[in-house]
Amino acid sequence: MKKSKKEISHNNIIQFPHYIPFLIFILTTTIFFWGNLSGNVFFWEDFVEYVYPVQTFAARESNSGSIPFWNPYIFSGMPFISDIQTGFFYPLNRFLNLFIDKEGHLSIWGLQFVTIIHFLISQITFYFLILHFKRTQFAAIISSIAYSFSAIMVLHVIHPMMIYHLAWFPMVFLFFDKGIKESNFRYGIISGLILGISLLSGHPQTGLYIFTFLFLYFIWILFFKWKENKLSIKELAINKIPPILTFIVAIGIFCVQFLPSQELAKNSLRAESNYEKSAEGSLQTKQVFSFVIPNLFGKILPSEENDFAFYLTDSNKNPLPYYYYWETSFYFGVLILILGLIAIISDFKEKTTLFLLFIIILSFLYALGDNFFLHKLIYNLPFFNIFRMPSRILIFAIFAFSILAALGFDKLVKREINFKIVIYSLIIPLLISILGFTGVLNSILDLQSQHLSKVSSISLFILFIILIFGILSYFKIQNKLSYLTVGVIITFITFFDLYIAHKDFNSSNQDISDLYNIETSLKQAFIPNDINDLYRVNTRIYNPPFMATKRNQGMIDKFQNTEGYNPLVLARINPPLKTNEEIFDLLNVKYELRFDNIKKQPYFYENENRLPRAWMVYDYIVTDSSQIKDLMMNKEIDYRKTVVLEEDPKIKSIKINDTLFTPNAIIREYKNNYIRIEVLDNSKDGILVLSEIWYPAWKVFVDGIPSKLLRANYSLRGVVVPKGKSIVELRFASESFAIGQWITILTLIISIPLLFIGKFKKNGNNEE
Repeated sequence: MKKSKKEISHNNIIQFPHYIPFLIFILTTTIFFWGNLSGNVFFWEDFVEYVYPVQTFAARESNSGSIPFWNPYIFSGMPFISDIQTGFFYPLNRFLNLFIDKEGHLSIWGLQFVTIIHFLISQITFYFLILHFKRTQFAAIISSIAYSFSAIMVLHVIHPMMIYHLAWFPMVFLFFDKGIKESNFRYGIISGLILGISLLSGHPQTGLYIFTFLFLYFIWILFFKWKENKLSIKELAINKIPPILTFIVAIGIFCVQFLPSQELAKNSLRAESNYEKSAEGSLQTKQVFSFVIPNLFGKILPSEENDFAFYLTDSNKNPLPYYYYWETSFYFGVLILILGLIAIISDFKEKTTLFLLFIIILSFLYALGDNFFLHKLIYNLPFFNIFRMPSRILIFAIFAFSILAALGFDKLVKREINFKIVIYSLIIPLLISILGFTGVLNSILDLQSQHLSKVSSISLFILFIILIFGILSYFKIQNKLSYLTVGVIITFITFFDLYIAHKDFNSSNQDISDLYNIETSLKQAFIPNDINDLYRVNTRIYNPPFMATKRNQGMIDKFQNTEGYNPLVLARINPPLKTNEEIFDLLNVKYELRFDNIKKQPYFYENENRLPRAWMVYDYIVTDSSQIKDLMMNKEIDYRKTVVLEEDPKIKSIKINDTLFTPNAIIREYKNNYIRIEVLDNSKDGILVLSEIWYPAWKVFVDGIPSKLLRANYSLRGVVVPKGKSIVELRFASESFAIGQWITILTLIISIPLLFIGKFKKNGNNEE
């Protein structure tokens, strides 16, 4: 029998079709990023320096039908997809393939659009999570907006990999929770599939925090069920299966990326892990006031014109780096804070509320980093010691507060609380905003004097919002306002509050394509016309500091550079020689950036002494890896005739006295993942030296027979070649990738069919 509207409504709560919230989310996303979507403003910082060139290279190579295992365009060559932050296998990144133009450049608009679309995804996934917890639609809309446009989300658009993880996390948690509560392994698989795919977007720190959150929730629920004697031993075991499947499936899918990244990590230049490094980006205790007042310590903008510049000092009163602004900001809306407090005060003993409160406290204490002992304890756990910026974990405090806010909103509109609880929830935010407005907070926090007017202005705005909420709450509890009226007003205020706080951060006036626009003549000079005249360029000097191109420009315009910008680089790149000239000779650098001290300007020097990309030598020196730096730095070696190795090639070493240098090798084919070289008629066994960076995933074949790839001259490649003519082939064939690929494929093959077969019987005693 069809229910009447009166029967399906609760306390005059209207039910909307789902397309209405979706339209609201489209509208909020469009308004927030209208400047970017219209092409008038642009994202900046790491989005320009790292994300744009990386995704350009990935999309261009993917469109050509190949997987870009190797990137020859930065740092004289380095692995590409092994770098976890490239996110090559993340499905929505491959949507970028549609935005590559004829010149092989990625559309700025397309890249920004794919990033922005995740804010829509985030709102939709959070909306369904709140509905899963049996909250009203307006509660779901309000909390979705708060989570998605919180400071950590908006200010990390410059690190979109982080946003991609967090956009899908609400849906991961939804099915994870359903799997536990309904003892349904299929929900566990769905949760694992979504989590695994989101992990492929490439932000391991966020991934680690998500795993930790899910694990803690799993233990929390099982503990309460065991404590309440609601599960037998058998039922307890069955309850464990869905979350375990989530972890197994997610890790299985992630293996195609994770295993190659582990291979790169073993060969990368990584500072020794230490506590001081991991504590970088710690939250300060006084920043707790930022829960109420956004940008309390100023802000960083892409424009140089900023009359409210970020200013936060360390314990010695030294200004902290500018990036602490986006790493330690966490504002998510004062109304969400108040609604969350209403939920905590009114429903404190409910186990989900307790868990969310536990997450809030745990996240905040861990985010304090070096300012509290918890980070030092957790630092000793696996993986936690390799990440900086502990304040990033505050996204889960925001996540928890947003869920609690939905509960608080429903308690208000359903009039399940009295006005006294609202008063209690308003006290702290009201007091802080008054202190900020009157200037007392500036004295307490030792802010800069020029911040006084700005902090006062922001505090007045927050105070106004708090007063409006107090009035709304009073009239709603008195049943003078409808659910629709209260819902619309709080939705608008929440969005407007976050929009005012963060809208300017992603609004650079600098067109990204202009930043990568270099002179045509320079571009043509940097790109070799002949495969046997390959060369690199050096486009940066350090004294005085100057860059002729962007650091990752080579990935955009396809020229091979000795420079680059990447958080993870190989441990061995530049040979340990006395001068840059010697290093550049060995690295096959044709154009070297130098500085004219007389004219006081930089210029490009053409290096005619450079070694070719491949050449034969017949004399070698074998040394231990621990001594190779000292040997190459202090011993005079003619690298045209001699190669330094770290293992015996087991051929006779012959010194050549001829002054004439003949490489005796011709490059027949050169691709990112494959090189084929013809060695001309040798009268003796020798070693083919390649000015290509050594990496273990490169496999070598001499006349079709597998051979050993030697480390040559510290960072380059060497191959033993027998006398006579030979064809030497080098293929990038990572065993780690092959294993990871098959694990991922098998995970999908096994897990997807399981979604369509039987499920465990639902435990009648399970709580929803």
